[in-house]
Amino acid sequence: MSVAVKLSSEGNVAALFVSVGLHGALLLLPILARLHDAVPPRPVDTLPNSVAMVGNSIEVEAPAPEVAAAPAAPEPAAVDLSALPTERPEPALKSEAAAILPAKPRAPAPRKARPPRRASTAPAATGSDAATSSPPAAGTFGQAGLAPGVRRLGYAFTRAIPAASPADSAWRELPVGHVGTIRIELEVDKSNRLGALKRWQAPDEPAPPAVLERMVERTLILLRAGQFALSGSNQPGSERLVIDVHLRDDAADEDATDNVVNKGFDGATPGHPGKAHFRYGTGRTFEAKVTIVRSGP
Repeated sequence: MSVAVKLSSEGNVAALFVSVGLHGALLLLPILARLHDAVPPRPVDTLPNSVAMVGNSIEVEAPAPEVAAAPAAPEPAAVDLSALPTERPEPALKSEAAAILPAKPRAPAPRKARPPRRASTAPAATGSDAATSSPPAAGTFGQAGLAPGVRRLGYAFTRAIPAASPADSAWRELPVGHVGTIRIELEVDKSNRLGALKRWQAPDEPAPPAVLERMVERTLILLRAGQFALSGSNQPGSERLVIDVHLRDDAADEDATDNVVNKGFDGATPGHPGKAHFRYGTGRTFEAKVTIVRSGP
């Protein structure tokens, strides 16, 4: 019973001290507030030996004099002038510049003046005299006096024979020797086109064999699409040709086929008979002689 009374008395004393402390704190708070307002805070920028930042202020003590002193600038090191590169010679600099910069275009060399041509004093040919004063060379292509693409008739006819005739199988079957002679007349109009084919023959001369007529027809098929001039004139007119044909047997090739293995020609011109030939693999050889008998208006 005595212990319980003792504990109760000690609890009352502790409560008393707590109550007194709380009341004392309430009385001191107004006094401390008045004291704080009476003493103004020291401004930041007047603080001695401090570095301050506005906001959440952090004060740092100033560095010591021996630390704050600016370091002395280092003395410049001595430079050995003999080690520096000497001035490059001018040719080396020019070569480097030439490798970088584009080359200047050279001015074109002046052309030499040509001496004026002297006018011809020969009188110009006119009318029909122009065609007869300098007769054209026959049997060539593109000669003076002919339009582009126009060819001499006798030359072109001789050339076309070995191209058109080998397809006729009669040349491989006929006996060797003289086959025959055929005489034809061809007309050329002012547009350099071939006209109708005419036949003519000497008195008491037999009619040519059919194989020669087919030879002429096949040759003209190749020529109809072209343009031609008479062999001895640039004027429209007619031209008479005589074609004489021979066959012979030469040595056969190893394979001895009926294919054409060789052909050629020599164009006919006035005063120069033309020749045409071709040969099969069997050795059978065709030869034709083309003679211009008359060519003119």
